[in-house]
Amino acid sequence: MTRPGFRASLVGAALSRVRSCGAASDRRRAPARQELASALRGAFVGAELASALRGAGKLLPYTRALIVYALLVLALAAGAPSQQPPPPLTPPTDAELPDGVTAKVVTFWSEGVPCYGRIFYPRGFDPAAAEKTPGVVLANGWTGLAGTLERYGARFAERGLVALAIDYRGWGESGGFVTLAEPVRTDDRLRRTQTTATVRIRRTRLLPGKQIEDIRNAISWLQGEPGVDRERIGLWGTSYAGGHVIAVAAIDARVKVGVAQVPAIAGRGVPEAAFTLEGALREDAVRRAREGRGAEWETGFSRKLMIDAETRQAAAEYRPFHAVDEVPETVPILFVIAEKEELMSNDDHARASAAALRGPTKVVEIPGITHFEVYRGEAFEQGARAAADWFLEHL
Repeated sequence: MTRPGFRASLVGAALSRVRSCGAASDRRRAPARQELASALRGAFVGAELASALRGAGKLLPYTRALIVYALLVLALAAGAPSQQPPPPLTPPTDAELPDGVTAKVVTFWSEGVPCYGRIFYPRGFDPAAAEKTPGVVLANGWTGLAGTLERYGARFAERGLVALAIDYRGWGESGGFVTLAEPVRTDDRLRRTQTTATVRIRRTRLLPGKQIEDIRNAISWLQGEPGVDRERIGLWGTSYAGGHVIAVAAIDARVKVGVAQVPAIAGRGVPEAAFTLEGALREDAVRRAREGRGAEWETGFSRKLMIDAETRQAAAEYRPFHAVDEVPETVPILFVIAEKEELMSNDDHARASAAALRGPTKVVEIPGITHFEVYRGEAFEQGARAAADWFLEHL
């Protein structure tokens, strides 16, 4: 059973979602929202899901649809663990940086979109020095932001590395995906056209292929930073981006060393064949192609937000484990895992990947912790230290 406080927070989130479904000026929906609020509170104080759904049949159609959404949220909550992920790490201020470490906010460009990065320099860093400094790009996982990673960047800089923590397009401080809301006539004879048009800016778009593009563009930016050795570039990824470490290292020879922390590396046991697009995924793909937009769904761990349903298709097609044997034998990969990992099997993800790699590899298990505990306290220190040691040994 979930804790009452957790259930209450889900009810509140559902009610907030209901309130956001209609404009305040749309008075026709006000009675529906009031009915839904009453129904939700009734469900919260003890009504069974089945009886609540039967009761919803007496309400307005708009209300019924929203009740189904909210009660499904509650049903999922009934099986959720009582321990919730801790809030995200706050990025270190300049005053909190290790002695001698400096940092600044930078902008890198990915497919024409300005993206956020915060770069950390080690003590005594001299961009004009003859001896260049190795650099590392840090990438976050499912719905994660750069701010969660910046303490790792500061630790890596403390150990003598230049570290760049990034936000993907459409997340955090980075720009969103810009798409046309109406047709604009252009001519192939003009490669670039400057015009005025109505556009849509999409955020929280979670597509592994796009994130990989962002990582590679961040690497390009880092290679152009004065004082950074462009021949000694490492990649650090956590959680979902642990799979990106494998995927990028398999196609981009600029990555010389990788570290995957609590990694999700999907694909073991899945045939190396084309993904079959059918059912709801196929219908959503058809809708996106014919109407320009598809469905949405709620996801996240330490925070909940809406993303496009296209993520389900992209995630199903993303199998970084199939790229393990394409990582060059000259690229050492470290895996930092949580002993009590609850989101995936360490045997099927990190350990299986380590066994399949052709080059140097190592698995460091942090005892007694779960997936999200790796970001805090002594577990954070152990993970950051192991990663920095690996980079310094192999870069």
